Amino acid sequence: MRAIQRCGNRIHVRLAMGCGMAAICGTFCAHAQNLQLREDQVADSTDIPTIIVTAQRRNENVQDVPIAVSAVTGQQLEMAGITNTLDIGRAVPSLIVTQTAGYVLPRIRGVGNSVVGAGYEGGVATYVDGVYLAAAPAGLLSLNNIEQIEVLKGPQGTLFGRNATGGLVSIITRDPSSMPGGSVELSYGDYQTASSDAYLTHGLGEMAAVDFAGHVSAQGQGYGTNRYNGRDVNRTDNDTSLRSSVIVRPTENTKIRLTLDYEQNKGSVYGAVRLAPGTSTIFPQTPFQNAWDVDSDVQPFNQYKGGGVTARIEQNLGFAQLTSITAYRESDNVVVFDGDGTATPGVGLYEGQRDYQRSEEINLASTSSSRFKWVGGLYYFSASSGYDPSQVTLSGFLQPQTPFGSISVLDNYGIERTQSVAGYGQATASLTDQTNLTLGLRYTSEKHSLDVFETIDIAGGPSGLPMPPFPHESKSFSDPTWRLSLDHRFSPELMVYASYNRGFKSGGFNPQVPTDPAYDPEKLDAYEIGFKSDVLSRRLRLNAAAFYYRYADLQVAKFTGQLTSYYNGAAARIYGLDTDFEARATANLTFTGGLTLLHDRFTNFPDAIFAIQIPGGLDNEIRSADGNRLPQTADFTATINADYHVPTNFGQAGLNLSYGYNSGYFSQPDNILHQPSYSTLAATLRAEFTNRVTISLWGRNLTNAKIAQTLAAGSFNSIVSYAPPLTYGATVSASF
Repeated sequence: MRAIQRCGNRIHVRLAMGCGMAAICGTFCAHAQNLQLREDQVADSTDIPTIIVTAQRRNENVQDVPIAVSAVTGQQLEMAGITNTLDIGRAVPSLIVTQTAGYVLPRIRGVGNSVVGAGYEGGVATYVDGVYLAAAPAGLLSLNNIEQIEVLKGPQGTLFGRNATGGLVSIITRDPSSMPGGSVELSYGDYQTASSDAYLTHGLGEMAAVDFAGHVSAQGQGYGTNRYNGRDVNRTDNDTSLRSSVIVRPTENTKIRLTLDYEQNKGSVYGAVRLAPGTSTIFPQTPFQNAWDVDSDVQPFNQYKGGGVTARIEQNLGFAQLTSITAYRESDNVVVFDGDGTATPGVGLYEGQRDYQRSEEINLASTSSSRFKWVGGLYYFSASSGYDPSQVTLSGFLQPQTPFGSISVLDNYGIERTQSVAGYGQATASLTDQTNLTLGLRYTSEKHSLDVFETIDIAGGPSGLPMPPFPHESKSFSDPTWRLSLDHRFSPELMVYASYNRGFKSGGFNPQVPTDPAYDPEKLDAYEIGFKSDVLSRRLRLNAAAFYYRYADLQVAKFTGQLTSYYNGAAARIYGLDTDFEARATANLTFTGGLTLLHDRFTNFPDAIFAIQIPGGLDNEIRSADGNRLPQTADFTATINADYHVPTNFGQAGLNLSYGYNSGYFSQPDNILHQPSYSTLAATLRAEFTNRVTISLWGRNLTNAKIAQTLAAGSFNSIVSYAPPLTYGATVSASF
């Protein structure tokens, strides 16, 4: 194991849903009109502040945008103890984020993906400062220097159209300021976990400013132990995230921002897998006392290094703003884990993946004050994603036989390359002073190509023997996507909208299994009606949306031996309701949260792979999954956050509580492996002193919920890994 060693049909939305939303909207309309404030009324300290989002590629009040958007500020993230992208779902109930082998797997309203591998891009897109992150390992980010995170729900078929079938997570960092300032933060928690964060910003003359943000953390003790060798597992040895931006304003109408970022993560978290509860294996196993322990002959290991550079130029032309976003990114990810999850030598996996991407986007957007608002642009994307290598090490009876002997190691060096171009445009016309019609269209054309070569090692014999070459393959995909919406403002406090969106996620190849045919694109038609309201004298903000999805040609995964194949296997429908709210009970007490209700089913999936759990392992069978639930999709999720602060003699004291509930979900289309329902609770008690020093005591996952991250059937048994357990600690921070 040398690499381990070297580390359209018409769809009618259900009448009940439509009538229900109409009734809700009507009630709120009447109530809002009764509570309407005069425009010249001065807001008091209990007013909910205005939130500005960029969901339509311009700065707009979230209450004016006819899209379901959840926005979480950097301060709210800090209060809730949300420190990385895996935690964001704790603030947005319609978003579930898990990971498998270091690949982030986000889902919004049941739409996302459970496929992992080089070249595969998910159905929920992640953007940082307007730059799309194609590589799934790059989406596992530590969060620092965050201004705001916006979660756009539903397919973004026009303005963020590339592979945003389920929606997108847009991470926005702070701009440098010409006023000197910054902050320093030091934390220490259980499991010997120490972290530090720093932010500095300063002006560079009259036309420029620069900032620097850094995060470094290390965990001295793992959450669990590998019983095979006594070494720690589920430990982050080092997590470093650095970001620096320079803003130059050569003229009043020109803004140039150059950003460089780098992230490094090393540990034994993403490879720490074990036998899933309730399943069995032919290999000897003893009961686990700690969910974060493993018993593996392969010591888990993960290491990620990645970063990039972004140049953003904004030019005010008077009638419109011209924006150019140029970016280059690359990453190197390695995950080592035991494919069978047991102490008996069986399957060892080394996944080394290299990714490169270049992108350029130019868009022209009208001013926000224009009665006829429009935006149009061109987008170019180029990427290379491949294995370096993907290695399978086999032991004993699992070794395939050849005329030359038993294969002990298979190395795959597959690379998928992508070239994508798109043009898009969206316009909003005011039909009346209160009614707007929005039309958007995008056309995307992509070409994917595949090059693969493989080598094998013979047990007790030669190594690095080349396999017969695979022919070069290529395939093109192109499709239009669109958006149609109508919104009407009944009063300054209530807006109602209806929309129809088409989403598209490109097809591609599987570099790990080059004999697989190319898989086809996914398509999703989304119908939505919703309202946005500020009522009770602007002390309550309640936004809700009912939606119906028709989902076709879902890309799913299946195991073939020790490898994973991709195929299009299903059609599905999803419908439900999601809400977000914010309430100012008093000037000192704020509640935020939301809930999502979903009904999801496969409607046509005759050839699904079922991993039937049997004594000693599992039996893979082909059956119909019609009527089954979609993976990682819960019937009901909810969050509620309470923040209370009071003035004191020394400054201010506060308490933040964040509670989340998930009703549970299945991990695969066969609906066999199941994550039970769970609740999480995070708390932060803080004292803010007048000298701008803050001391906090915090706890996360105080319920010690066992939340599966990886939960999958392998080649002959099923494995699981878990998110962090209960943790607690203290933080001291100072701003200046």
